[in-house]
Amino acid sequence: MGDEESNYKVEYLDLPEDSTEEKEFVWVARAGKARVTYNSGSVYEGDFNDEKMKHGTGKFVWMTQGEEDEEPKPLATYEGEYADGKRSGVGTMTYPSGDTYTGEWKDNKMHGTGTYKYKKTDDIYSGSFVDGEKEGAGTYEFGKDSSRLDGTWAKGAFTSGEWQFKDAGNYQGTFEGGQPIGAGKFNFVTAGGIKIAQEGEYKSDAPVDPDAAEDAEPPVRTWHGKPVFSS
Repeated sequence: MGDEESNYKVEYLDLPEDSTEEKEFVWVARAGKARVTYNSGSVYEGDFNDEKMKHGTGKFVWMTQGEEDEEPKPLATYEGEYADGKRSGVGTMTYPSGDTYTGEWKDNKMHGTGTYKYKKTDDIYSGSFVDGEKEGAGTYEFGKDSSRLDGTWAKGAFTSGEWQFKDAGNYQGTFEGGQPIGAGKFNFVTAGGIKIAQEGEYKSDAPVDPDAAEDAEPPVRTWHGKPVFSS
């Protein structure tokens, strides 16, 4: 989300109460700590550098117009570190959906390690991000059944690792489009403590269409397992 607007009111907060120095402007006049109120009602309160850009720590609240005569309401917030006018460093973002991200930022994007919580599903991802997408090592826990994907991510998608089931073992293999693909293995432990493993392969139920669009729904794949063995 962008946080720049052309029209605003600036009130500096770093002057003593009895100071005779001017505190209010219609532009960022100097380095220091200030509260900036934009025409939309959005507010930034925090530090500015000598280039008059957000730099240091601050909080930005995006506002949305209420219905009819209602006052503007908060839409989203960011509280944390800025560098040269952009969200960079460590901070927390609350999105319009209610999702939250706490972690590292670079150039207004999630970049580094952090935790993203999904409001609607209670899913949680903790791990590495690059340019706003899941990339590298990370764990995704599903709120519905507490199962977890633990392993490696690329461009926002889980590619390899373990699919861990709550109190019910795990699946090890590779993934594509969020689904298991190719060779893999299920591991379970019975109530009697017997370890059971089944190797096999997830295969597509239909021939692969080489002309399918990149964003097309992935084909349905079913598990073809070899005879079970225990240890």
